[in-house]
Amino acid sequence: DQLITVAAPQTWADVARWYGGLARDRYVTTPALDSSLASLVAGARTLEDSLRRVHRWVAQDFRYVSLSLGIGGFQPRLPAAVLRTRYGDCKDKATLFITLAQRMGLQAYPVLLASGGGIERDLPSANAFDHMIAAVQRPTGYLFLDLTSELTPLGSLPSAEQGEFGLVVHPDGRGEEVTFPTDSTPLNRDASTLTGDLSPDGVFSGRYVHVATGDQQYSLRRTFANAIGPDERERLKRTVANLVFPGASGDSLELFDGRDLSAQPRVAFVVHGAQVTSKSGPSDILTVPLHNYGAVKALAVELEGLGPRKFPIDVAAVAGPHVEQAELRLTLPAGWRAALPSNVTASSGFGTYTAEYAQDGQTLRIARRLVGRKGVEPPDRIGELIAWLKDMGKDDVRYIVLEHQK
Repeated sequence: DQLITVAAPQTWADVARWYGGLARDRYVTTPALDSSLASLVAGARTLEDSLRRVHRWVAQDFRYVSLSLGIGGFQPRLPAAVLRTRYGDCKDKATLFITLAQRMGLQAYPVLLASGGGIERDLPSANAFDHMIAAVQRPTGYLFLDLTSELTPLGSLPSAEQGEFGLVVHPDGRGEEVTFPTDSTPLNRDASTLTGDLSPDGVFSGRYVHVATGDQQYSLRRTFANAIGPDERERLKRTVANLVFPGASGDSLELFDGRDLSAQPRVAFVVHGAQVTSKSGPSDILTVPLHNYGAVKALAVELEGLGPRKFPIDVAAVAGPHVEQAELRLTLPAGWRAALPSNVTASSGFGTYTAEYAQDGQTLRIARRLVGRKGVEPPDRIGELIAWLKDMGKDDVRYIVLEHQK
């Protein structure tokens, strides 16, 4: 089958000129806006600090409401109206922010894009766009901000927008085609560390730390986006400890404000009273408290059963361009030795997985790390994907024998 697209002779410059005309008289300040801006930036030490405050205010304190009736589907409301009603759609919020940024002496512009990406650059059309963000000119280039994404820190974009096409509209109606920046794979990281001591009766006491960055931070930010009272905090102590070790108790809980875009997404707490081993004759059996990737073996078998693949493989849908890592550092009782499984390394065009098992003195270390990728691979590489999943699945280590040596 063939797809034939017919379009009028139009360019991206035409689209930019059209939108520039609609928005030309929208960037208007008022005494109320000036007063709000002055309050926001009071005490800010740098221009960057002021920019962060204005970004957070517009992103979080103005309710996002989609408006697409009549001309309102294309032309932004005046910033004064947005300030008064405390709501707006993407173009309203972007226009409010741009107006404030310009008032601060910055060059800021609207940017048209498709919220789901996938714009065909050789088919210019205003209908290709359904979203708007802002661009601020900085010494190193543009700083792009999606004012509808209330949990995205300044300097980044939601993952669906990264690497996609955008059209910057300048005040004179000139259009500038851009490709949005993409966060590097190491920046998109989810890391947990469990460090502690094991008593002779198999009880763990230690500390758990979970940190997330890039596109891996949003789950943590959403979880802690609302204020947590004393009762909820006590419940969380019990819940989070049980997620690591069933029956454990938690204490010294350290949280962060998910809506504080300058705060590192991090959760930490002390774990105690966790029975993590069971007796087996003269040995103990340790339940490994890290995510197990052995289940991917079943996925490999399922893919094999589907037969030859007809369509390209979306590499990002396999593991994604991010890093998952988890580590256990456990101090064993004197004289205890772990029967260590073999280390595993599985590498392919779809990602890299490593599992390491070692004992240094009385410290047992277990580390698992998955690094995903993105891209598109031809259907005939399905065999490589299956082989990689099988190699990963070899690390199906759920228990480790701890031998008591005299």
